[in-house]
Amino acid sequence: MELGDLKDLRDWSVAAERCFAKLLGVYELQPAETTDPQFLELGKKYGIKFVTDDELDCSDFSYQKATEQQYQRSKELIIAEFSLYPKEAISKTRIEQVIFCSNLVVSNKRAAGTLKVGLHYVDTLFIDLSEFGNELHGRRTLHHELYHAIDFRDTWHGYVDADWRRIQGEDFKYEFDAAAEMHRQLGENPQDAMPREFDDPYNRMSVRESPTPGFITDYARYSAAEDKAEIFCHLMVSYKKVMRRAASDAILDRKVKRLKEMLVQYIPELDDKFWRRIAAIPSSQVG
Repeated sequence: MELGDLKDLRDWSVAAERCFAKLLGVYELQPAETTDPQFLELGKKYGIKFVTDDELDCSDFSYQKATEQQYQRSKELIIAEFSLYPKEAISKTRIEQVIFCSNLVVSNKRAAGTLKVGLHYVDTLFIDLSEFGNELHGRRTLHHELYHAIDFRDTWHGYVDADWRRIQGEDFKYEFDAAAEMHRQLGENPQDAMPREFDDPYNRMSVRESPTPGFITDYARYSAAEDKAEIFCHLMVSYKKVMRRAASDAILDRKVKRLKEMLVQYIPELDDKFWRRIAAIPSSQVG
């Protein structure tokens, strides 16, 4: 990011983060870019680095290199899903690299994907290619994690969104918020405690539809951030299906409309024209 390209305070903020990371030598520790010509071309188009040959083994975060079978099975799907986005949208995620891997483990739990962003990090998206054994789930996972990157950057306060939870109802509490409140009532600092109530139930992500009005999946009940990411990834992969449900689910309808409003405010290219294009994709491609 060149100084002459900085358009607003968010650009300056991200530039400052990256300068800080460079001073700490963080970039020197990053894995090498892929040699796959198709991902090199995609990376050039979107201004990001793709990594296909890396592994990591830390106590709370680990992954292995994807197998050749996993890689070949998912590559064309990933390129097709990435290509749905205008360049400006991927740029606004601020993602610098995408690491494709297998057996991704976060805090001792298997995860389909995750995101490392903000100060001290090279903004990185991790995608477990074993998830593409179920094509629909793999595609949703990619869009789910991409939305988290957008959600983190579209305001100055990261994932915090006090207004979103009110859409479900004034008395509603997400599972994470309810657990935090319980520990506060017990005189404990939720940031110091890591009981099972705070474990992110990754295994519930995008698996099946939730019967609860307002929620695409049960995983969406975990937090506002996951609720938004689940709606977004289902819109990207099963747009007409989501909209049919929203037509008879007033809470979900309000959430979809609010999500689209927030997206277009931050990324003008994700406008009604974009969603019409997503809706027009043949049903055989969207699940």
